[in-house]
Amino acid sequence: MPLPPICVLRLRARLKAAVALAFVPLLVACVAEAERPAPSLTAGPAVVAAGDGEVGSDALLVAASPYGDYLAGLVAGNQNDLSAAADFMLLVYETDPNNFDLLRRTFTLVSADGRHTEAVRLAKRIVEQDPELSTANIVLAVDAVVRGDDQAAAEILDSLPKKGLNTMIVPLLAGWVALDDRGVEEALEAIKPLEETTGLAALNHMHVALLNDLSGRTAEAEAAYRSAIEAASQPSLRLTWLAGNFFERQNKSEEARKLYDAYLAQNNGSILFEAAFERLAANRTPGQAIDGHKSGLAEALFNLASLLSQERAELMALIHVHLALRLDPDFEVANLLLGEILQSQDRGEDAIVVYRRIDPASALAWSARLRIADELDRMERSDEAIAELDALASERPKHFEPLFRMGNILRAQERFPEAVVAYDRAFERLTDAEATNWTLYYFRGIALERARDWPRAEADFLKALELMPEQPYVMNYLAYSWVEQKQHLDKAEHMLVRAVELRPTDGFIVDSLGWVYYRLGQFDKAVTQLEKAVELRPQDPVINDHLGDAYWRVGRHQEARFQWRRALSLEPEADLVPTIEGKIKNGLQSEPENI
Repeated sequence: MPLPPICVLRLRARLKAAVALAFVPLLVACVAEAERPAPSLTAGPAVVAAGDGEVGSDALLVAASPYGDYLAGLVAGNQNDLSAAADFMLLVYETDPNNFDLLRRTFTLVSADGRHTEAVRLAKRIVEQDPELSTANIVLAVDAVVRGDDQAAAEILDSLPKKGLNTMIVPLLAGWVALDDRGVEEALEAIKPLEETTGLAALNHMHVALLNDLSGRTAEAEAAYRSAIEAASQPSLRLTWLAGNFFERQNKSEEARKLYDAYLAQNNGSILFEAAFERLAANRTPGQAIDGHKSGLAEALFNLASLLSQERAELMALIHVHLALRLDPDFEVANLLLGEILQSQDRGEDAIVVYRRIDPASALAWSARLRIADELDRMERSDEAIAELDALASERPKHFEPLFRMGNILRAQERFPEAVVAYDRAFERLTDAEATNWTLYYFRGIALERARDWPRAEADFLKALELMPEQPYVMNYLAYSWVEQKQHLDKAEHMLVRAVELRPTDGFIVDSLGWVYYRLGQFDKAVTQLEKAVELRPQDPVINDHLGDAYWRVGRHQEARFQWRRALSLEPEADLVPTIEGKIKNGLQSEPENI
């Protein structure tokens, strides 16, 4: 029996990119629809479709059956297509408005998708039935602030129970709401309960500093900033920026510089502070980072979203970062966080749109554009990624990172000579060989080895080990290359024994040690290591092929042919196929191929 047209449309439009198994519940529902009379359109949503062509993935398709919509919404949600999931759940909810669980699910989806009008509408319905549901109340409180009704926002926040996440977010929001109408003393009193929450000392001091700073109480602000830095032990980028901004504005340039240098000593990302260092050199004063109670509220919501994202609570993180952006649409660090979360959900196109919002003149624009290049490459739009990186390299001729990333993309595509050129361009920008640059030598060494320039490759691997002694992956690649070339086998064995000690569960490194034993003619040892390697990496064709060779040398011919056949089934590189087929047919030559 043919499926109803609406089922076909639904499958085409919303779920065509889903994993095949995800279609099964929806397909079953559609078949069930085909076997019963079509429901009355007056009892549910109408069908919106036109023509016989395929409907675009952004079209709103409404099913005649709420059951199909519900299943489609679940599948879309599992595929992280929050917009589609929210569309479907809205349709289902309108057919069953008394279903509170459905209301909460729909509210969560529209809020996480940043659809504020619908989120507010549903939040009002939620609090009618559950006045203490925190997220709905926070949505309503933010809406009240946006509408200029701080008193309503304060009343909403005051009504919430002081438990769970509320112990963190409600005092902060209440403090910033109080600042505008009741002054800094009332604001500080409102956030005081945060002092009693374990692990939030740095956050508490930071907001005390921001409230005092905005209120012109510079001595109190300075003391609170210093307390926040001390409590954090290793201040975050955001705290460093905010405290540094304060010190710069108070003509305490050396304090700001020390703070920036301390951050850079523990973290990469010097470009993030280039603008600050330029200001310090030119004796220019920056504008105030938090310039009103709305941006303070946005800061608090961003702080919570960051913590939720770190805990992988992505839907809740999305809700709070969208609320922060509703209060402050130009909040660049919040846009950066939003892009990160979208990337983690494999929503590359959406992430790129968000990253493009960041002002090109911002210190964060560099990080955003590097992430755009990463995402373009992940979406197999590598030429666009390379073009983005090339543009970045041209704009900042002293920075090597775009060229380093370009080399990594080209190497992953096995365009090894081009990768070498990109890495060489990156090396031209290095002022000295720091320990942190060992990866650049390592990756260029790989590209050089694959481009058949072994002398340069060997030199790079040795330099990488000089910068990062006993780095197991470098030792593995260098030693394995020596083994394949039948050179320095004793050195290779020593390196690989140490590499296995450092990474005993890495199948590739264990395989390399087994292979050096094979080359040395120590076949029993080779079998022991290669069996471990196959256990660790059962799907690797090369490791299975190596184990087959070792089995043959110890007289286990039937097992050897089994391993070779398994290696063939795992789709080895094309040039290995004839060799493996020959071994299956004829075995190995009588004399081993060791030195």
